[in-house]
Amino acid sequence: MTIRIIIADDHAIMREGLKVLLEKKGLAVPGVAENGREAVRFAVKYRPDIVMMDVSMPDMNGAEATERIIKEVPGTKVIALSMHSSRRYVDRMFISGASGYVVKDCAFEELYDAICEVNKGNFYISPSIARTFVENYTKTFDGNRKLPYSKFTPKEREVLQLIAEGGKTREIAEKMFVSVKTVETHRRNIMKKLNIYSVAGLTLFAIKEGIISLE
Repeated sequence: MTIRIIIADDHAIMREGLKVLLEKKGLAVPGVAENGREAVRFAVKYRPDIVMMDVSMPDMNGAEATERIIKEVPGTKVIALSMHSSRRYVDRMFISGASGYVVKDCAFEELYDAICEVNKGNFYISPSIARTFVENYTKTFDGNRKLPYSKFTPKEREVLQLIAEGGKTREIAEKMFVSVKTVETHRRNIMKKLNIYSVAGLTLFAIKEGIISLE
C-alpha cells in the first residue's frame, strides 16, 4: 500500500521540492500545508500515514500541530523536519508525540529511510544529532521531566505563540474563534504563570523555548 504523506513547511520551495522527490519515490502527497494550523486541518481531512512537520512555522508551530494531530488522528505519525538541531527543539517534538526528527541538511535518502522506519512503527532521529540527544537524555531524563511550556493549557500555548508573533487581541480571537474576553483571560493566566507582564517579555520567553524562531 502506498504511503500517504502531508508536508507542512512555511517555505514554498521546500514544500514543492519535497513533494516532487517523494512522488518520484512512489509515495502519495495528498496535501501540502504552509503552517501548523493548516497541517492539522489536512491531517484530519486526508488521514495520512505520516506528516512531515517543520518545527518553526508561523500561526501554529510544529510541536503544537503535532500534539493536535496525534490526538485527533491517532493513526498518523509525525516526522519533524527542521533546520534546528538543538535539544530544546528535539525535546519539544518528541514530547509532543513525534516519531522522528530529521535535520534539513540531510540527504534525501536519509529522509526516505526515516519515512520507511516510522511507517513500520519505529522511531528515527538523524545520526548527526542522535549521539548528543541520547547522552543528554541518559543524564537528565527521569521519565517525568516537564518543560516550562508544559505548565500551560493547549489554548494558552496557542495564545502565547500568537502574541509573540505580534498578534493583536482581536486578531487572535478571530483566528481562534473565541471571544476577545477569552483571549484576555488566557493572556492574564500566561503572564501570572510566568511572572512576566509585558509582551516583550512573553516574546523573549517564546524565543528561548523554541515556540517561535527569529530565523
